[in-house]
Amino acid sequence: MLCLVFVVFSQTPETIESELLSQLEGISKYGNYGGEYDETKLYAGNDEFRRKLMQYGTRADLLTYAFPRLSDAMYIATSKDGRLRIYSWDKQTGGTMRDFAAVYQFKGKSGKVITFAENDEDESAGSFYPEVFQLNSRQGTIYLATSTFIGSTSMHGQSIKVIRINGDDLDLNAKLIRTAEGLTNSVGFGYDFFSVVERKERPIKLFEFNEARKEFRFPVVVEDENTPQGRVTNHFITYRFNGRHFVKVK
Repeated sequence: MLCLVFVVFSQTPETIESELLSQLEGISKYGNYGGEYDETKLYAGNDEFRRKLMQYGTRADLLTYAFPRLSDAMYIATSKDGRLRIYSWDKQTGGTMRDFAAVYQFKGKSGKVITFAENDEDESAGSFYPEVFQLNSRQGTIYLATSTFIGSTSMHGQSIKVIRINGDDLDLNAKLIRTAEGLTNSVGFGYDFFSVVERKERPIKLFEFNEARKEFRFPVVVEDENTPQGRVTNHFITYRFNGRHFVKVK
């Protein structure tokens, strides 16, 4: 155990970044899209990559390290205050439906840096997280993590999820969004990727956040004959924080 702790805390962030990049290269090599598919090596590689993120992620210096090279190979979304970060990567186990996994890294009230990962069963096909918005309120800091689901070449979906840091625990089920069906911790929508394919940004980010107005918005999606999976329009649905909940602006 002492040897393991020494290894985790003795390496520089740059060395750890190189190690994680090498692990991702192996996942890509043996994955469904790499040409040298090997199921055993692929699943072992994903498990090892998650384990290393969980292990190294307890270092406070890695919560503030920018990972300039790793961020080009996976998604790293960090909150404005630097207390919450989400790492997500393509597991290379899917087909036209992509499989992603995520590891959460956060600083608890005690000052400790803690990592958390959902189980494979919870991830299902999974989503990747490109952004984390932040709202400061009387109730404490509220984080809004956006995610993208890829069901096929054309069928995509995006969601926004409320996250709270409670002491040294991460609350992924903070129900602060009021919808017609009641309180929930997330809202989302499906859409046809080809209705936005001409946009230059990658990944495409359809959620917008206005910190000054304490609101987020996302586009109205319309199903028609040409886009039965949903065409993204220039109209928006807006939710604004009223001091207790995010409520839909009429």
